Amino acid sequence: MLLFSRGCDFYSTSLWFFEPGGMEGETNPLTSIFGVGWTGLIFTNAILIALIIYAFYYYSFRHTPKTTATRHEKLTDYVSEIYFNAKGKFKDIFYKTPNNKKILLAHAGYVLTRVVIVASFFATIHNLCQFYEVHAYAVYREIVGRPLFVIYGLILLSILFFSYRLWKKEFMITNPERVTIK
Repeated sequence: MLLFSRGCDFYSTSLWFFEPGGMEGETNPLTSIFGVGWTGLIFTNAILIALIIYAFYYYSFRHTPKTTATRHEKLTDYVSEIYFNAKGKFKDIFYKTPNNKKILLAHAGYVLTRVVIVASFFATIHNLCQFYEVHAYAVYREIVGRPLFVIYGLILLSILFFSYRLWKKEFMITNPERVTIK
């Protein structure tokens, strides 16, 4: 599904890219800021997707949910301990590199695989609706102004959703006596 969704995004981007002046409207920073062309975009994306596939492989076949010495009442304490080996550091997840890099790698494989699929389909829908001038999408664009901000917001929400889902799953596996999560 990951490769299919990326292929859809590449196809929808190529509709614009090969039009006369198509690169001027490209919002990808590699093109808009650094002037990277089609070959560079393919090469960069191939490297990133290969890294995500490796991380997903690590999550699927090498990772086991980490059990902790203490049973935790709250999900945030469990997540804090598996990443930083201490309670009360949950907020650090959002701006510090965790002590346990292997858990970060495994969790990134799980989360990024799903987020890239979601983001690729959003980008595909956006590109196709713009290229084929879908009336309903034009009305939507008038309402929201910049649909990319909405798309970026949905991507951020999907990161949070898939991270929470993974943490909850592993918390329940390692704390089976917990019925509710606080």
